[in-house]
Amino acid sequence: MDSLKPTLRRLAVPLVFLFAALSPIAAGPFEEGERLFRENKPAEAAPVLERALLEPAVDERAYLYLALAYEQLGRYDAAVATLRKGLPSARLYRHLFYYNLGNAFVLLGRNTFAEESYDESIAANPSYAPARLNRANARLALGKLGGAAEDYRAYLGLEPASAQRSAIEALLVRLEGALAAEAQRIAAESAAKAQAEAARKALLDQVAASLKAAAEETMSLSAGTGQIQGYDDTLELDE
Repeated sequence: MDSLKPTLRRLAVPLVFLFAALSPIAAGPFEEGERLFRENKPAEAAPVLERALLEPAVDERAYLYLALAYEQLGRYDAAVATLRKGLPSARLYRHLFYYNLGNAFVLLGRNTFAEESYDESIAANPSYAPARLNRANARLALGKLGGAAEDYRAYLGLEPASAQRSAIEALLVRLEGALAAEAQRIAAESAAKAQAEAARKALLDQVAASLKAAAEETMSLSAGTGQIQGYDDTLELDE
């Protein structure tokens, strides 16, 4: 029995750590802010997450949660500033930083900046389908129909079972019709421009030919007199 006592003492050590692990641990600002955010309490979550950003080792998700809380509160500029501040430390969720940055710019009505942000999100994670969809929407708002159609197709390729598939396919049909009409318009304008240029050139050629003919006729008349009229003598008026 005595020979088992050292063994029992060695077994007791892990049990102490196990009990310590099971004991309640006070949540830090990040954990508390995350909980409030997930409970859909952005007004309460925001100040807690702001404190979390002051912690020595900041979880990059704190920037994302705070930015999303700001978006829910209608503080879009604050969301943009928060995401930009967190980008240098973003590693695992870099594509989400840019994706949410794009969303904030859309809410601010700045679709060009939104498109650029979605570009970065896709570059960070090409398989992240929501960035494709939202870039398509931003491009559509900017009138970039070809790019929008390309992104909608790419989104459906990444998300073939999307609940929005039928709506996107219907939109693609309309986009393809608009693109075809635009191509016809450009072709017609190009043809009209070429026709106008040809008419202008023909007119210039005709004018040039007329001037040349007139010059040749003048030279012919001058050669027929055998004299060249000079104007070096002083002209006098008769009294």
